[in-house]
Amino acid sequence: MKKRSIIIIAAILGFITISIFGIKWITKFLKIDACLNKGGRWNYELNKCEEYYNLDSLNLTDIYWHTDYDTILNKEFLEKGILLDSLSQSPAELIYILNRRKPICKIEYVDIIGDTITIKINNDEYLTEQMGSTGAYCFLGETVFTLTENDLIKFVRIEMDYGSHASPGLYSRNDYLDLFKK
Repeated sequence: MKKRSIIIIAAILGFITISIFGIKWITKFLKIDACLNKGGRWNYELNKCEEYYNLDSLNLTDIYWHTDYDTILNKEFLEKGILLDSLSQSPAELIYILNRRKPICKIEYVDIIGDTITIKINNDEYLTEQMGSTGAYCFLGETVFTLTENDLIKFVRIEMDYGSHASPGLYSRNDYLDLFKK
């Protein structure tokens, strides 16, 4: 009977020890995962998350390709955000940043196959019918250039309804080269 009691106590203590270490490991794993999902980097030596940026303290146009109006040439042109290279440039992070722009149409990730990311435009009627030709063209140009900033992505397949000013299809940077200053 004594041996049986010792075995039961040892099993209970073993289970408690394994549970404590398991909970600590899972907690650390979830912290690291949350840090990486925000675009940060986990510092294992300091055991903390190092964020590359804080979106609330930055000028949003510094972290994505955006259009600006040239009053001399009288046209819109694309300009790369000065902090874009400091991002991890994961598709989820880039879409999150693009969805912080002012237009009410938002981007939804669908999938990635090879070098092509597929996205869906939510509230596409605003994009295709209310932003005008230039507004829709600039919105799509910003989107394509920002998403293809990720080296693995060369094409963006856009799903939306056809409209007067924009249409679904497969786009690349070559489709928006006229948005550059010459």
